[in-house]
Amino acid sequence: MSAPTEQARGRYEIGVQSFTYREFDVPAIRDELSNTGVSAVELCDVHVRPDADTAAIDRVRDTLADAGLGVCGYGVVSFEDESAAQIRETFELVDRLGGDYCSLEFPPEDAAIRDRLLSVAAEFDLDLAIHNHGPDATYATVDDVASVLDAADDPRLGACVDTGHFFRSGEEPSEVISRLGDRVLALHLKDFVDEETEAVAGTGQLDVAALLDLLDAETAFDRPLVIEYEADGENPTPAVEQTVTTVRDAME
Repeated sequence: MSAPTEQARGRYEIGVQSFTYREFDVPAIRDELSNTGVSAVELCDVHVRPDADTAAIDRVRDTLADAGLGVCGYGVVSFEDESAAQIRETFELVDRLGGDYCSLEFPPEDAAIRDRLLSVAAEFDLDLAIHNHGPDATYATVDDVASVLDAADDPRLGACVDTGHFFRSGEEPSEVISRLGDRVLALHLKDFVDEETEAVAGTGQLDVAALLDLLDAETAFDRPLVIEYEADGENPTPAVEQTVTTVRDAME
């Protein structure tokens, strides 16, 4: 593994998955994040749904922009069939919000869904990032994710690496990142002490500095590191601020 350059180490923006703020509306999220150092939000359907009208979608995007917050992506969306209407409606939403990717899952063996997703995503110039969800999930291990990526030679389809859920499945970032390489298209910073106990990123099993080294050495990843913290839905900002400090320290 080659040593990261200072330029590479310092390139990452910091984002938040809006599910972290599931007890807050969008204006409250804007206010909570305004002085945290976070610059991006990955939105979920708690805060804006694909069937929302365009005016409502624009309000969400513009409300976040008022605090200098861009929308980096949307998810996690579960696609169970190849409904062109559902896929198009979802990707139109992501595009209107200004996102670059949709984190998602779909039946691993269903090539028809995969191909439909990729076809519509190409129209909107979006990437698709398969999200792992830990033990007993459809995508529990890195092999579960990689087997689908290996069958689809399309760089638009990759992985949303959730570090916490991989820990829950007994897998270390070193094996996950090296296995996925340039197919890492999104990343959720999450940490667990054990399979059931979530921790603020960097205080459990996750070594944030080592993770950044892996990203720099093994991938071309250049999107925000998205904090997702679910342990305190009513007051997540202290955990977000602590994680921002940890990431900034790791980038020095």
